[in-house]
Amino acid sequence: MNQNTIATRVEHISMATGILAGLSAAGAVLAEPTGFDALGVWLGITDEPLIIRVAPLFGSIATASGTISGFTYFFAKRKKRQTKDKTNDDNAALPE
Repeated sequence: MNQNTIATRVEHISMATGILAGLSAAGAVLAEPTGFDALGVWLGITDEPLIIRVAPLFGSIATASGTISGFTYFFAKRKKRQTKDKTNDDNAALPE
């Protein structure tokens, strides 16, 4: 597998985790307890919904995968440029 393919696949994973983080944040906002439910959570009588606990984790995963995606993108660009420069240097060394 070449660098461009890896960069593209990691970018797709990054986009998917970004979408998942956005949806979980929206779900957490909708599932947030209000009124007496919030009082029950504050007093420890009831537990907060799981999506509220998991949403920050999804955000962290999306941030990490975005960082890895950016790294692989620029790494693939660098490798492509090095290959292009090496090809140009090889062609320049040929006698005419």
